[in-house]
Amino acid sequence: MKLKDLKKMAAILSQSNQYRVTEKYQRPEFYNIGDSDPKLIGVFLDIEATGLSSAQDKLIELGMVKFEYSENGRIFRLLDEFSRYQDPHMSIPEYISKLTGITDDMVNGHQINEHEAASYLQEVDIIIAHNAQFDRTFFEMTFPAIPPKAWGCSMCDIDWKIEGISSHKLEYIAYKYNFFYEGHRAVIDSLAGIHILAQDLPNSKQPVLKQLLANALQLKFKLWATDSPYDSKDLLRARGYRWSNHPTTNYKSWSIELAEDKVAEEIDYLRSNIYGGSTLNMPVEIVDAYSRFSNNYKHLQNATKYQDKIEWIKMLCLK
Repeated sequence: MKLKDLKKMAAILSQSNQYRVTEKYQRPEFYNIGDSDPKLIGVFLDIEATGLSSAQDKLIELGMVKFEYSENGRIFRLLDEFSRYQDPHMSIPEYISKLTGITDDMVNGHQINEHEAASYLQEVDIIIAHNAQFDRTFFEMTFPAIPPKAWGCSMCDIDWKIEGISSHKLEYIAYKYNFFYEGHRAVIDSLAGIHILAQDLPNSKQPVLKQLLANALQLKFKLWATDSPYDSKDLLRARGYRWSNHPTTNYKSWSIELAEDKVAEEIDYLRSNIYGGSTLNMPVEIVDAYSRFSNNYKHLQNATKYQDKIEWIKMLCLK
């Protein structure tokens, strides 16, 4: 049966309101043409690893796909791909091989050239991953000498819940955009990620990439509610705080990441509702697109770079 006949059948089924038809991903020739805006270069990056623990596991596959985009969030065309295996020098767990199809024999003896990866990324303006915390951690562990780039996350830089998409899983988001793909391989996951970025959001109707860029490129302020009373934990959790280890001192505390325009309000809330009106003395991290999700480049948020904002927060805490 020819493709045009299948498309007709799919249209009939969809119009019946009794079926939902999803289409297998096909790499498009282009997404948009004829835009006079300056073109930037983005990369969607995906990593497959032997597991989830950056302390114990290793990268086994790196996939990257370049694409052209403009500052208003329009994607134009896909560019070249980068796909390499990496020998982890450990046995790949059976469940990982079943999930990805990658076996010990496939990666045996392979080593990704760090200079080659750095050259591929040289002209790139932003790297995007789905769960960038995971991907950037493994990327930097494997290639510590590659200079930092701005990073965005298609999982956390889009408010999928407000858009009516209840799961953050890439395959589920693809399903909501009426396509499917063979997942858990680095390049195809990257192509699917770009395909989603090229769509419009269901409710706000703006390009997905436009919202991602707006969120990824703004400064983030991470407030650490140190020594907060134990009985305030439910209030903090309900407000969006997470219990985690501070990256430099390694103590555990409740923390929240906010945009700059929310910082003053949050400090007032903490003073009034958590600390009983007393002066605050809390650690604050200022994170930009180059240092977010990174353990290697925390020095980029040094006191001299954002000294004016650090002094502003100190004054808010003393009020």
